[in-house]
Amino acid sequence: MEVYLAQFCLPLINYCRERFGENVGLITGDIKLAQEASLLIMTTEILYNMLCNASEIIKNLEIVILDEVHYINNPDRGYVWEQIMIMLPKHILLVMLSATVPNSFEIADWLGRVRGCEIHVIATDKRPVPLEHYLYTSMTEQYTSHLHLIVDKDGRFIDSGYQTAALSNSSRRPYRSPACSWKDAFLIQTKNTWLGFVNLLKEQNLMPAIAFAFSRSSVETLAKNLSSVDLTSKSEKQQITKFFSTITGRLRKCDRKLASVKFLHDLTRRGLAVHHSGMLPILKETVELLFRDGLVKILFATETVSTGVNTPARCVVFTSLEKFDGQSRRPLDPSEFTQMAGRAGRRGIDAKGLVIILVSTIGKSLKSSVTGLPTESLLRNMILGRQTELISRFRVTYSMILNLHRSSSLTPQDIMKRSFMEAASHRWETKKRQHLSVLNKKLNETTTIISHNNNISNIITQVSNITMSTSIEGTSDLFKSLIDSLDVQVKCPHNGVECCDSIDQYYQLCYKYRQLTNSIISTLDVKYAQHLQQIFCPGRLILLQFMINQSVWLVPAVIINYHWTKRNKDSGNQIMLNVIQWTLPINLPNSLTQEERQSSSSELVLVVSGSDTITSEQINNNKNTNYYEYDEIEEKILRHSINEDSFKATSTVPVPPHLMPVFVPSSLDDGYSRLTRQSVSLSDSLVRICDQIVTFQDMKCNFIDNNNSKSHSSILELLLQSIKQINISRKDDAKLLSVNGNDHRFDIYLQVINSALFNCVNSIVPQESSLKSAVHYTTLRNVPKQMDFKKDSNLVMDEEDVCLFDEYSTLNEQLTIPLSKDTITAFDPTNLLKCPNLLQHLNLVHQTVRRKLAINSIENNLANYQLQLSNEYTGRLSVLKKLGFIDSATQSYCLSFKGFFACELTSKEVLLTQLLLDGFIDDLLAPDIAAVLSAFANELRAQDLTPEKTSVYYLKQLFDSINNSAHNFNLHKDLECIPRHLLPVFKNVLICAYELEKLQRLHNLTDPYLESRLDLRIVPLVYKWANGYSFSATVSKCDIPEGSLIKSLLQLDELIRHISGACRQFGNHILSLKIDEARGLIHRDIVCSPSLYVSQDIKLAKDD
Repeated sequence: MEVYLAQFCLPLINYCRERFGENVGLITGDIKLAQEASLLIMTTEILYNMLCNASEIIKNLEIVILDEVHYINNPDRGYVWEQIMIMLPKHILLVMLSATVPNSFEIADWLGRVRGCEIHVIATDKRPVPLEHYLYTSMTEQYTSHLHLIVDKDGRFIDSGYQTAALSNSSRRPYRSPACSWKDAFLIQTKNTWLGFVNLLKEQNLMPAIAFAFSRSSVETLAKNLSSVDLTSKSEKQQITKFFSTITGRLRKCDRKLASVKFLHDLTRRGLAVHHSGMLPILKETVELLFRDGLVKILFATETVSTGVNTPARCVVFTSLEKFDGQSRRPLDPSEFTQMAGRAGRRGIDAKGLVIILVSTIGKSLKSSVTGLPTESLLRNMILGRQTELISRFRVTYSMILNLHRSSSLTPQDIMKRSFMEAASHRWETKKRQHLSVLNKKLNETTTIISHNNNISNIITQVSNITMSTSIEGTSDLFKSLIDSLDVQVKCPHNGVECCDSIDQYYQLCYKYRQLTNSIISTLDVKYAQHLQQIFCPGRLILLQFMINQSVWLVPAVIINYHWTKRNKDSGNQIMLNVIQWTLPINLPNSLTQEERQSSSSELVLVVSGSDTITSEQINNNKNTNYYEYDEIEEKILRHSINEDSFKATSTVPVPPHLMPVFVPSSLDDGYSRLTRQSVSLSDSLVRICDQIVTFQDMKCNFIDNNNSKSHSSILELLLQSIKQINISRKDDAKLLSVNGNDHRFDIYLQVINSALFNCVNSIVPQESSLKSAVHYTTLRNVPKQMDFKKDSNLVMDEEDVCLFDEYSTLNEQLTIPLSKDTITAFDPTNLLKCPNLLQHLNLVHQTVRRKLAINSIENNLANYQLQLSNEYTGRLSVLKKLGFIDSATQSYCLSFKGFFACELTSKEVLLTQLLLDGFIDDLLAPDIAAVLSAFANELRAQDLTPEKTSVYYLKQLFDSINNSAHNFNLHKDLECIPRHLLPVFKNVLICAYELEKLQRLHNLTDPYLESRLDLRIVPLVYKWANGYSFSATVSKCDIPEGSLIKSLLQLDELIRHISGACRQFGNHILSLKIDEARGLIHRDIVCSPSLYVSQDIKLAKDD
């Protein structure tokens, strides 16, 4: 039989002790039992220290079970859980248990990526023992008919139950005597409520019960209110008394007379008990054992009993639904409520568990002013709502940095990168690398790498120089990056050879033309706004481009008017044109069939005759050779990889106008039925501003030139009159025009515009083109000329703008007429004419540019990605180097003597190491050493860190106060408790702490005060305890709870043990012996009393 070594890690020491049993070892800060057992139970901090120290136990480990894994959400300790999950060797099987992890799949996904294995999530929404939730509305000792079911065992909210509770509660308002204060009246009401409620519990056999309150004082007050209640039989009282005598026999005689011991003994004899973190550990364990054996019938407890202690009950009672979380009072969240309510229902004993909310004590802030109940939405969310998702509490600590630099194969950056905090970024990085792989694959399939000495590089440089020489406003960095990105040669989609050398050059000119168009628009808008009325006058013919079926179509339009609109929050206005144009068919073809492609020349362009009945056969025949090869997945990758402006700028292929497909209606009537009014962005859609304007003379379709001012004026008036009467109606998602009224002129005006558009496209398409089929390919000719801005609108331009407009006009003319040997002067287009499919080749160049942009963007993002805590890590590393903990002279940043010493400590390791190596306790007596070191043992809670204590001036105020005390000035209030002979020691401590805090603030560390704040409240108590005072004498006249003091003494004991070990390990045996002596003074009596869970002589006697 194989024996596996397993570890069962628990969040709380008490929970560890409770799980201890046969063939099971237990390791906590103060207990080490059966360390050779096959199953070891320990806290997560112990396991973390083992991982940091490369313990032998880790080498033999097979399984780690992390119970209550939702503790990863704990602000103070959650980061330790994360580091354990990351640092555990991958061969170790990791099992995690919790009842409150709503985002379990997210956690599993993170762990799977970090540990490189499958994570199996086993979850159920069904409880072994179902729960029912009730509202209890009585405010007196009368309890009948006051229990109202609001959530049944199937998890359904019962509206009728809530309404009944509301009626019951609203009809009973608390009575207050005029002579009684509201506070006293509330206490009386609470007592009466509980007396009646206890009778209900007895009558309906709902005990044992746990009643949750959310402060130590509330718990004890509730128990004291039931001084007249007795729930145990005579034999049970005898068992309790005998058990209590055995327990208290472990204490000194004087400690047996502690008020808390007497109070608890009296409560338990009557079947009542309290449980909170301020109790002595031995008393808490006594309560737990008595409750588990059914001798405690009602347990008043804070939420600590709901985590880490096995205390199942038949009924759970909520005396309040809000808690103070260290900053403010707030309602319980669903996870907290579920964790506590989950104690109801004993498996194998109860058929169901009951959860009861006492309405009278839940708090005014949560009650409805109408019903006096918690609102229905609050109850629904708290009982049935989604539990709080686990989030990362990861943080960078000095301990982590030092320990990882000492021995681990993982670096701090590795741990940070694998943390749950970076899980989303890790998924993002994985996704981006997948995108990179897809794009690189496509790029490799369609391109070949070229030499920098190749002709293409020279041409790119020439084009770049041409562009720069004209100083175009609006020429973006994107254009430069596009040029730079073309370090590859794009293969011809149809295996052409000669065209490959020229296609990149041609693409540069086409893209340059688009950029020049945008520059012209921007220049007109900024410098010549007063001339826009002449340029964009009503009736002006323009050529637009639209993306349809992934193809850029050339569409003629007639301007109605123009206006400005805001592009977005961060940019200025843009010019919008209201135009009349045709609505194109939805299913326009976007390619040549194989037969048509083979029979056509390279100059042919797609022309579609008007028909909405293009057959599916025609479309299907076109699938093999798409003019625009659209890949939806790739398009999504590009959209997510390229920034928004760049993506928009490259969304359409910069096809020159003479190569664009054109739609030709089948007839004038077909065109008329397609007329629509559109609002288009000038910068996105404009191809050409033509020098022609529609005229209505003799009611025929004609164009006039810009010099006929009289005609221009009359047309302006007519168009404005007609456009005012146009109504817009929706038909098949298209905006179609219709005329309103009986004036036939409006209809004629639309006919004239339609005729103008029809004649325009027919003049562009060569006369020899045959329109026998729906799809034709030809070369555009007779494209309307570009408007001469200087002549037609009387623009007075400076030299820079003249160059811009001249270059635009030249390139516009070159790219609008059919491609021939003499067309483009920048290079010889002869090779381009030999391309089997110029459009598809041009499209592939454009896609290559977009892919390169995306690849560059992804690679830059991956290279520049910064971990969320990288600044924190860099800052802490700098502090450690500055103080000499890490040798910055070595390449791998090896630890110095200071660094190795600090690794042995568990609390405030940097500050303590600085002080210890400076000899700040060398000359102190053992009691003084214990008292001074106690200030370092406690971690201050959030509510203890007041604004004054987090101030940069706080430590200096304390330091100055000690200096001034020598001149009979009063000490700072936080120092008044310190024994006077120890003030010089604390003066040195404060100086060192102040310097550390200054250094941390210099490096912008998060919460720079945490490492330098000391808990001085416990110093006088430890001093008394170390000088031999009894525990009762030590805690007398003290406002620190007994349990908190014991916890602090145990933490001090562990800290002293580590300091002693470090001194001994590094050769200071004299100081080690002195520290051991100090430990002996505090590790005595009640502090070192063994847990009842591991004591063999403590057993609860039962009657025969």
